[in-house]
Amino acid sequence: MNAINRVIILVLLLVVMVLCSVSLVLPLTVLDAIAQQADLLLEFLSSLQWYVRVPLGVLFAVALDIILILLIALEVRRPRPKSIRVEKAAGGEVQVSIDSISDRLRYEIDQLSGVLRVKPQVSAKRRGVLIELNVETAAGINVPEKAGQIVALAQQVVEERMGLKLARALRVNMHAVPYPKTVKKEPSIAAPPPAEPLAEQEEWSLAPED
Repeated sequence: MNAINRVIILVLLLVVMVLCSVSLVLPLTVLDAIAQQADLLLEFLSSLQWYVRVPLGVLFAVALDIILILLIALEVRRPRPKSIRVEKAAGGEVQVSIDSISDRLRYEIDQLSGVLRVKPQVSAKRRGVLIELNVETAAGINVPEKAGQIVALAQQVVEERMGLKLARALRVNMHAVPYPKTVKKEPSIAAPPPAEPLAEQEEWSLAPED
């Protein structure tokens, strides 16, 4: 938002500079134009009834005040830090970016068995760094055991390997992949036993009598 504020202030300064320059070079022309526009505005406002003119004035005043208050708040608000100082660095001051912490946590925790996806959320505070991990795991894992492994590994990465300080305890949100839906087997109908072959009928040939 600081970039937007700078652009707005730059545009306003350019407009003011142009208006002031024109007013100082051609004061009579500018004042005459302002007077004409003021007469037209006065005539227009006079044509409106008071119960229309007053609500419109209040509406425009409130809208303008809200816009100005938002601009002031955005300008005064302290920007979110994008890096944090390493506590254990000796011989100088070292800053680690928030993106580097997120990438390191994602890489290290992805190596654990049963972990499918990790999405770290890292923010820097005065007391240290705040970390929230959204972890997607395989189905059927031991949740307490796996959560303990994730917390221990994340603390080791942040505090020992990166030399940072946790502002508060890690927060881990675990989501296990659902089990695949089982297809119900239909009861199999036993096939009838094969029919026994019919006994071959003996053919008797009767010889003609003499």
